[in-house]
Amino acid sequence: MGLKRKKKPEEHADEGWLLPYSDMMTLLLALFIVMFAMASANEGKIDELSNEFNVILSGQSGGGNGGILPAHPKQSVRHSKSKKDKEDEKEDENLSNDEQKIKAAGDSIKDELTKAGHSEDIDVDLEQDGLRIAIKSGLLFSPGSSDIPSSVEDIVKKIADSLKDLDNDLIIAGYTDNIPNQTAQYDSNWELSAARAISVMEFLVKHHGISENRVSIQAYGEFKPKVPNNNDENRAKNRRVEIFIIKKDVK
Repeated sequence: MGLKRKKKPEEHADEGWLLPYSDMMTLLLALFIVMFAMASANEGKIDELSNEFNVILSGQSGGGNGGILPAHPKQSVRHSKSKKDKEDEKEDENLSNDEQKIKAAGDSIKDELTKAGHSEDIDVDLEQDGLRIAIKSGLLFSPGSSDIPSSVEDIVKKIADSLKDLDNDLIIAGYTDNIPNQTAQYDSNWELSAARAISVMEFLVKHHGISENRVSIQAYGEFKPKVPNNNDENRAKNRRVEIFIIKKDVK
């Protein structure tokens, strides 16, 4: 009589790995959704972060706005004209009287220079501590010079007219790119940036009635670039004079 073979117990594959695997996939999906939402909602901020990393990796000492007062997140972010009107109205409702006045001055300067065909030469940004007006040096000065030519005096007058009714303190700061200064008049970019800030200050005070007891200057030379000095376009952005209108509640 033959012997019956015993049946081997049925083996089941270990499925314990499925739970951590599914958790990992869920987390990855959530991460990609968040990254997509951030990129879609604020492409400008992604560009700013990219510039900051480029500055750090290129060995520069600083990036962003730099200088004057510490850079803060902007209170108003401009999008396309089709979107910004309602956003600006809502933002203006939340501004103090002082903030509304300095923002109106900045908008007036931006509008006047845009009408004159210089919209690409000026940036106006409302920040936590005040209003920053950045003007490319190429609009105001010849290369290596700190003299404001008569051909652009009307532009500076338009800026002064928008500022003279404010009683806020002002800081005027000069900046250059990283190409060494090669003129006999100035030994360094630092001296050139200081001379340009002084020229703008003197023009505003002497010719347009801005009170001299509320204006000061700063000079940074090449040491506070907005963007990396790695091409002609970026170097042009870094050559600038900034006028910072300080909010009254900033100590």
